[in-house]
Amino acid sequence: MSRREEISWLRRAAQNGEVDAQFDLACAYADGDGVPQNPRTAFRWFRKAAEQGDREAMTAIGYCLLNGEGVDADHGAAVDWFKKSIELGDRDAPLYMASCLIYGEGVPKDVSAGLLMARQNWEASEDPQYAYLIARAHEEQLNDDVSARRWHRLAADRGDDEAMLSLGDMHRFGLGGPRSLTTAFGWYRASADAGNLEGLATLAYCYAVGEGVRADEGKAFELYEQAAKQGDEESRLSVAACYLHGSGVERDADRGIALLKELAVDSPMAAMRLAETFYDGELVPQDLEATVHWLREAASRDVPEAITFLGVLHWNGEGLPLDKQAARRMYQKAVAMEEPHALFNLGLAGGMDGPDDVPDDEVGPIDWELLEKAAVSGHGRAAVMLATRWIEGVDLTADPKRGFEFLAPALEIEDPDALFFSAECYRDGVGVDVDLGRAMEYFELAQTLGLDTRVERGLLRRQLRDLDEQGDS
Repeated sequence: MSRREEISWLRRAAQNGEVDAQFDLACAYADGDGVPQNPRTAFRWFRKAAEQGDREAMTAIGYCLLNGEGVDADHGAAVDWFKKSIELGDRDAPLYMASCLIYGEGVPKDVSAGLLMARQNWEASEDPQYAYLIARAHEEQLNDDVSARRWHRLAADRGDDEAMLSLGDMHRFGLGGPRSLTTAFGWYRASADAGNLEGLATLAYCYAVGEGVRADEGKAFELYEQAAKQGDEESRLSVAACYLHGSGVERDADRGIALLKELAVDSPMAAMRLAETFYDGELVPQDLEATVHWLREAASRDVPEAITFLGVLHWNGEGLPLDKQAARRMYQKAVAMEEPHALFNLGLAGGMDGPDDVPDDEVGPIDWELLEKAAVSGHGRAAVMLATRWIEGVDLTADPKRGFEFLAPALEIEDPDALFFSAECYRDGVGVDVDLGRAMEYFELAQTLGLDTRVERGLLRRQLRDLDEQGDS
């Protein structure tokens, strides 16, 4: 029997009230298996089966209500269905109920009760999804990275691909234990081998920049293509970038641009990449008209970086009329969307109500409060400016330790400027204890992210060698 014939049989049986057929037909519509994917139709058939007492359908109804799939989200109603399903002995419902307790969805938040439920079910079943939930709770609710790492490992060892990906991140960033790019790469590879699409895309990135493995642009391109074919948007953008740069594939700028234009129909980030490419004028001839067109396309779909970029063009009179009031309005709109670079630009321009008659070659009075907000949001240049101000005591009493603390949010997202500055601080003991190993680590990471740190790393290697020789003597 073909799948089409199976669906016809299921539909007839479901319409005749057969509960198993109703559930299976709902699953087919939920997954797009043999029929066009339709969450609303899936929800309707799940509900019919649930109303006849099917516990798996009750759990599915709860899941749909929890996530707003095929129906408006209603966390309270989701919890009611999970409770009914648990009473009937469904295996999966306790996982969702424990999650609702941990995150306060549909019930008062009770992390302890949620963890207790998850641990009891883990001990009874060793289902890796429970271990993964426990890991996330420790990581996101209890700020206990050590325990999170341990539970992620338990889940990963039992085949959970999301836990493998999380372990890769924890080893990459040194969360809950030692940092090891090699170990991180191994977990990313395991996640990709287990079918995790984000793991595959991250594995491609590791090969592209040489993180935890020898750089191999050809292998990176091959993996990006695999992830792109499976629907990963960022990998599709990376494939286009590979053609533009000639990374791992013969350079073909026209094909790269064509791919981006094709993606821009649905992807505002592709429109943003097109704008940046036409503005830079390095890979294709600069075209400010095209830059403005694609920025407006991205901005119309609420990409805050595009709105900020339009403000920059107005501020500088590039491709748009020189109009600092218009620029400030753009920045303010992007700030309302919590865009760090808009905060930074407004800070340099004197704040929300700063002067508009600042000469083109000056930044005007700096609004340090806005720069602090930008730094808290992870903006690297803002963080470095604030750190420098406190370290050098510009218009205030010097406090190097406080200055160094401004770098933390930008370091979390691996901003290269913040990494470079922090490496110098660790090397020289400015605002933090000397740690030459950490300094080398940060210089190396900044290098993989595009900053040239060869000189700094060479001098630091000599310094480390001299210390080793002194120790031997």
